[in-house]
Amino acid sequence: MSTTESVRIEPQVFGNLTVPRRSGLGGLSMGISIALIPVVLLSILFMATGRWYIAFALVMAATVAVLLLKVTRRQGRSIYGRITLRLAQRIKEKSGRDVYLAGPTGKGTPDGATRLPGLMAKSELGEFTDSYGNAFGLIRVAGSDVYNYSVVIETHPDGDSLVDQEQIDHRVAVWGSWLTQRGLDEGIRGASVTIESSPDSGLRLANLLEANRTGTGPDYAKAVTDRIGETYQGGAPQLVARVSVTFDGRRHDGKTGDRGWAEMAEEIGTRLPGLVGGLQGTGAGAVRASTAQQITDFTRVAYDPTVASLVEQMQADGGTDLHWEDAGPSFAQDSFEHYRHDRAVSKSWTMYKGPEGHFTSSSLKRVLEPSPGLLRKRVTLLYRPIAAERTTALVQQEQNDAAFAGSQTRRNARAALRQAAAAKTASEEAQGAGLTRFGLVITITGTSEEDLKVWDKRIPGLLGPARLRIRPALANQAVTFQAGLPLGLVLPDHMLIPDTLREFF
Repeated sequence: MSTTESVRIEPQVFGNLTVPRRSGLGGLSMGISIALIPVVLLSILFMATGRWYIAFALVMAATVAVLLLKVTRRQGRSIYGRITLRLAQRIKEKSGRDVYLAGPTGKGTPDGATRLPGLMAKSELGEFTDSYGNAFGLIRVAGSDVYNYSVVIETHPDGDSLVDQEQIDHRVAVWGSWLTQRGLDEGIRGASVTIESSPDSGLRLANLLEANRTGTGPDYAKAVTDRIGETYQGGAPQLVARVSVTFDGRRHDGKTGDRGWAEMAEEIGTRLPGLVGGLQGTGAGAVRASTAQQITDFTRVAYDPTVASLVEQMQADGGTDLHWEDAGPSFAQDSFEHYRHDRAVSKSWTMYKGPEGHFTSSSLKRVLEPSPGLLRKRVTLLYRPIAAERTTALVQQEQNDAAFAGSQTRRNARAALRQAAAAKTASEEAQGAGLTRFGLVITITGTSEEDLKVWDKRIPGLLGPARLRIRPALANQAVTFQAGLPLGLVLPDHMLIPDTLREFF
C-alpha cells in the first residue's frame, strides 16, 4: 500500500526595504537639527546679554514650528508642505503656466505642431538598428547638464495562471538579477516597468475573423463566424507591459556636453540585445524593442485615449504615419488634483511610503488587474539602480546612521528593526547584491472628473496586500503623468535639489 503526499510550496517573502535618510538629534531629521543650531546660538547670546524674554520667545517659536512639523503630517506631508503646494499651484495658475495650447491655434508652437508638454517639450525621437539589425526607437531628453537617451522594450507577459510557485519565485529572482546588473552596467540612469490596461476595442477580433474568412466555406461556418463578430465586440481587456531603460549621454572626458546621437546609438545598439535577452526568464513573454513609430503611436493614445480605436485600425492598415511632433495634446490643463488632456481627464498617485514588513510576488496583483469603467490605467514602477562603486559607501552610511538614531532615543522595536535591516543589507551587499531606489506611479484616465471620483479611495485600497502607501500628486499632476509613461523620464535628474540634500529632510 502506498500513499501520496501533496507538498504545497509557500510563496517566497521579501522585505528589508529601507529609505536612505540622515537622522539628527532627538529623533529629528539631520536637516531640522542643523536648522536649529542658529536658534540655539541666538538664544544663548540673548540670555548672555540679559534679554531673557527674547530668548524665551525664540525658543517657543522654534518649538511650535517643530511640533507643527511633527504632529501635522498627513500622507507624508506636513502642514508646511501642503501650504507650499497650494501656493505653487496658485502661482502657476496666475502666470498661465497651468494651461498648454498647441497646434495651429496654440501659443508657443509657430509651426503648428502638438509636441509633448513639460519636461518632454524638447525631447527628440530617432530610429536606429542594434547589432542584430533590429530597429529600435531612441528618445533623447536634454536639460540642465542632463542628456538622457532611452529605449522602450515591449513585452507580452504570460501571467501566473497555472504556473508553479517555484517557477514564479525563479522569475522574480531573474528579475532581481536583471536589476542588479543594471547597477553594474556603466551609464544607466534608470529603468521603469509600465503595465497598461485598457478596454478592448474589438478590432483585433474583427481583423482576425476577416483575415481568415474564405468564400468557399459552409454557410453554417459563415453564420457562426458572423455571430461571434457581432456578439463579442469587446473581449478581454488589453494588457501591455513596457520596460524603458535610460542611459546617460554626458561626456566621459570631464567636460560638459552631449556625446551625440551617433555615439549613443552605437553604444545602446550594442547593449540592447543583452537587455532584451535578460528579460526572457522573467515571464515577460515575447520581448522586442519598440520602433520609433510604435513609441509615437502609444504616446499619442496616452494623451488622447479616444483615438485608440482609430490608431489601432490605422496600424492594421499599414501604419499611422504620425510624427513625434504630433504625439502630444493640443490642449492640457494642470489642475491641483487632475490633469486634463484633449478629451480625457487623468489623476495620478505616487508612493510616499514603502512596504512595511514582508510582501510576496503577488502583492501588486490587485492593482495590476484591469479596472472596468476607465479609459486607461497605468501602473509604473520606477527604478534607479545605484552604481556598484557607491553601494558599499551607502550601506556603511546607513549602518552608522541607524546606530546613531538608536542612541538618540530609548531602545524600541523600530530602532532595533532598522539596525537589523541595515546589518542584513550590508551582509547581502558583501555577497554581491545590488542596491536600487524605486518608486511607484499609478495613473487612471477617464472621460470626466466625475468618472474618477469613485476611484479616490478604491485605488489606494488596491494596494492593501502590498502594504505600501500612495498619495495624490497634488499640484504635480502633469509631470507625474509623464513620469508614468514608458518614455524613460528620470525625474531626479530634473530637480533643483539633489538626492544627497533631500536625504537630510
